[in-house]
Amino acid sequence: MITMATNLDAAWRAHNRALSALARGSGRVFTPRALALRLAEYTLAPFAITPTVLDPACGAGALLLGALEFAANERPQWLEHWARGGLEGWEIDAETAHHANEVLALAFRALGLPPRNVVTVRDGLDESGHWDAVLANPPWISFSGRQAARLPTRRREDLARRFASFRRWPSLHAAFSEQAARLAPEGRIGLLLPMQVAYLGCYAAAREAMTARHGLEAVQDLGERAFEGVTEPCGMFILGPAGNGTQEWNRRRDTPLLGAASSFATLPAGSFGDVGVHTGNAASQLLRKSPGAGLRPLRVGADVRAFKLAEPALWLREAPLPAGRYARVPGDAVFARVRIVIRQTADRPIAARHKPAAAFRNSVLACFGAPGHDDDFLLGVLNSDVLAHIHRALHRDARQRAFPQVKIAHLRALPIPGREIGPAYDGIADLSRRVQAGEFTARGMLEAAVARVYRA
Repeated sequence: MITMATNLDAAWRAHNRALSALARGSGRVFTPRALALRLAEYTLAPFAITPTVLDPACGAGALLLGALEFAANERPQWLEHWARGGLEGWEIDAETAHHANEVLALAFRALGLPPRNVVTVRDGLDESGHWDAVLANPPWISFSGRQAARLPTRRREDLARRFASFRRWPSLHAAFSEQAARLAPEGRIGLLLPMQVAYLGCYAAAREAMTARHGLEAVQDLGERAFEGVTEPCGMFILGPAGNGTQEWNRRRDTPLLGAASSFATLPAGSFGDVGVHTGNAASQLLRKSPGAGLRPLRVGADVRAFKLAEPALWLREAPLPAGRYARVPGDAVFARVRIVIRQTADRPIAARHKPAAAFRNSVLACFGAPGHDDDFLLGVLNSDVLAHIHRALHRDARQRAFPQVKIAHLRALPIPGREIGPAYDGIADLSRRVQAGEFTARGMLEAAVARVYRA
């Protein structure tokens, strides 16, 4: 690992002062010095001659400053070239671009070079060009899902038209990952992105776009503390010219337990569904904390415990929504079909019988049962420690400390034994019923029975 050039300490202090003057905003997280230098090293070290380098979403200039520091330590012959051109940044916010140019000018002076404006005010998604290397920590902003940001309709349609990755999962970081591959079509790319880009299905189009003309050389999981104040897991992704990549997007070392479990089938896709109430932008109009006339009981994820349900925590107001407000509120017939409910925000399946039936929010997932299966057997397996281990091993986002989730795709991928296990099937179903009845010793016996079936 290369060391940090002390003659750029003043530039980094100026960079950090600039950060305190800039609003962070949604998705706007600035890159620490050590991480910027690490990304530059992995991306730029293979070049034998001075590369042209672009950061298309450069913020206050940390990645460009990291590139200068890498060159000062390892490739000093590059610096004079970059003082004349070939090291560039684009930033959509004029104030941020101004601070970045001040920081980089200070860095050039510290290296004994004439300063110049490196950063121009541009939207990196609207530009084109051809660069030897692209470094980027783009804004991590999604426009779909529970924490979706707002985006003008015309802009959303424009990005969906131009970026396949945005059509599949509308997010700025997905679009920028595809744009990076376009800007360095025969070069090298170093990206800092949510680690979920490596394995979630919604990012499949982004992965395909990044590797259409490039090889994936490295994926490094940087964990949940790569950036100050950010708990979402971060990944460093390094791509090079096609044919150079040997890394798999989602490399996983299967445990013996996963190998044994692979002999079991998954449940039919229709066994699980996301049918809960989605309050959209109308939560204040729909939700109440106490019962009243015209209100339906409404469960939330925390009301679902292993093998039992709590009383509904909320009440749902049934009334027409005012103009501009939207929500998804299924009727009682939808909830009556649900046989088992599963908590959505958890690192493992937590399931209970849906009795008494009631409406529930989208923080609860539905299981409609499966042909040939006993609901009590499914409850016993879903709540088992063995299946929790399998779930976490198969799905990285179930292992994160911040906001772990059980998703429909996760449930559909779980290996569930069937009647082929013989008498053990009815034994597990019976123990599950005994747990639900409150028999204290039955839970341990159930765990042991499930473990034997999975050969854990």
